[in-house]
Amino acid sequence: MAWVYHPDDQSMAYWEGWLVENPDQAENLQKARQIALQLKDAQRPPHTEKLAADIWQGILAGTGQEPQSVLIPWYSGRIFLKAAASMAALLLLVTAAYYLVGKKNLLSKSPTPQSVAAVLENNVLKHTNGTAQNQVVYLVDGTKVTLQPGSSIKHTVFLQKDKREVFLEGDGFFEVAKDAKRPFYVFAHDIVLRVLGTSFNVTTNKHNGNITVIVKTGRVSVYKKTNPGRAEYILTPNQRILYSAQTQSIVKSELDSAKIQINVKPLGHDIAFNFEEMPVAKIFATLQEAYGIRINYNEPLFSRCVVTTSLTDEVFEEKLKIICEAIGSTYRIENNQVYIEGNGCR
Repeated sequence: MAWVYHPDDQSMAYWEGWLVENPDQAENLQKARQIALQLKDAQRPPHTEKLAADIWQGILAGTGQEPQSVLIPWYSGRIFLKAAASMAALLLLVTAAYYLVGKKNLLSKSPTPQSVAAVLENNVLKHTNGTAQNQVVYLVDGTKVTLQPGSSIKHTVFLQKDKREVFLEGDGFFEVAKDAKRPFYVFAHDIVLRVLGTSFNVTTNKHNGNITVIVKTGRVSVYKKTNPGRAEYILTPNQRILYSAQTQSIVKSELDSAKIQINVKPLGHDIAFNFEEMPVAKIFATLQEAYGIRINYNEPLFSRCVVTTSLTDEVFEEKLKIICEAIGSTYRIENNQVYIEGNGCR
């Protein structure tokens, strides 16, 4: 392809010499060059079917083979050069077909769900959904957050002991794990949501900064950051508030249950924590992907460990305990990472 796209004295001299020795292949070489140029410009070659048939007939003629045979003898001298030229033309033809057909297939396929990017900095873990679909993030306390495309949350890696705080940018659906001793806070720009265990949706208007909170189950206290000691509104199921960024005011309203289901129902891709005869390395990889927490272990030592279990609503450390008990190991948490210790499996 270099001769076609970036010709120089050396490549020009080579192909001119080759044409002197193989004048009967001039037409095929020119057609191959045309295909390469058309591929470069991302355009469909004109009269593709006729062009393909002509080049194929040229390949057969150049190799001296009958139409039913596709074997090319690799001899020395001029026959080798003819075979090489024929194969070059064939390669260009296959590339063209792959481009024309493959591009259409790629466009017709749905994108594969991707995991949320997790970045750790100064004990703060940030999950960002850079995909085109809703994605689920799991917190160590059992809370599940469905992030819409372009949205993110930040929190301390293992949350705080006395309270759970999450900072939201964009839109998210929260299913908060119940913990009466540790209230759950969501900070969304100018407002704060305080819950103990419930599910609710938070939406931020990208154009004007307005925030909408809709409660699906449980109770949510909503107040401004400037009034941390007083809950301005208590939301129960089928209720919502609209916060105006311009006027810094909050308006409460009622919604019917059908509309709540449409607006709030999460569409995220849940990670399955059901493992059947699964190598523990894959289980640890699944936990890392879900929680964004690094799990360190001696991979060769635990390579023979296989686990069958179903994990659902357990918090992160409970999941770790179940897995570690199954493989006869222990774990410790240090510097926001998990370290698996044990003798492995035999």
